Amino acid sequence: MPSRSYVLLLLVLPSVCAQMNMGPEEEEMLEQMGIKGQPMGRKNLKPQAEIFKKDLKYIHCNVCRQMVDISLGKATELLEKRFKFQKKRKHDSTEFDGEGAVQEYMDKICNPLKPEGEWITYIDLKQQGGELQLAKQPQYGKCHKECRTLEQACNDVLDKADTEFTEILYTAVKEKTPLDKVQRYICNRAAGVCKKKPPLLKERKDEKFQPMTAEEKQMQDMQANLKDTGMSGTMYKREDLAGMMDKMNDFMPGMMGGGEGGEG
Repeated sequence: MPSRSYVLLLLVLPSVCAQMNMGPEEEEMLEQMGIKGQPMGRKNLKPQAEIFKKDLKYIHCNVCRQMVDISLGKATELLEKRFKFQKKRKHDSTEFDGEGAVQEYMDKICNPLKPEGEWITYIDLKQQGGELQLAKQPQYGKCHKECRTLEQACNDVLDKADTEFTEILYTAVKEKTPLDKVQRYICNRAAGVCKKKPPLLKERKDEKFQPMTAEEKQMQDMQANLKDTGMSGTMYKREDLAGMMDKMNDFMPGMMGGGEGGEG
């Protein structure tokens, strides 16, 4: 269990537990007590990091190959289930929509804040001679400029390949096509990002890879989930809230359940 954990205030304080948004008065009260929280969901207006546009042409090909490697494994898992279903029930009108499941997966593969796109957060861009390599790290990292650049490169590949990406995946699983051939079909032909080598890379400004702790990852996931649902809230450290509750208990023992019961 992490040494520090976080909770949403809207789930803790009785004065706001019936609301999905905490009022400014409650937030102001906490700030006056020296407690500042992390805006979550729609309240978090922090802009995304800018991308390294000059890096894109050096990584499109390798990003595409990585995408094919990951998505082919997932497509195989999803489509083999469908093919087995079809084989057993040839005349059954109901069938598992494997293609739809693959497309749904591909729609999220470039989003580093989704499980499908989490692979992006493990990559550090490293210059090796005149090339820019995708160096996989042992743990996920914070999504800053390089991460957003990888996200953009991934989306570029999907835009270029269009529907051919999933169509080729479908055929590849059905015909058991080897990975290297699928990579050529998608990255060289459909997307066209591996047809020719990029020019030699001159010196670039490197961004240091910053590993993310399990605690930070938990907060990021909560942030993303709140945004998806259109909700907002403020997140506070559990120990800060515990200290605040102790202070409130000193001032209002009866209200906070700290006082002794009346005479019976």
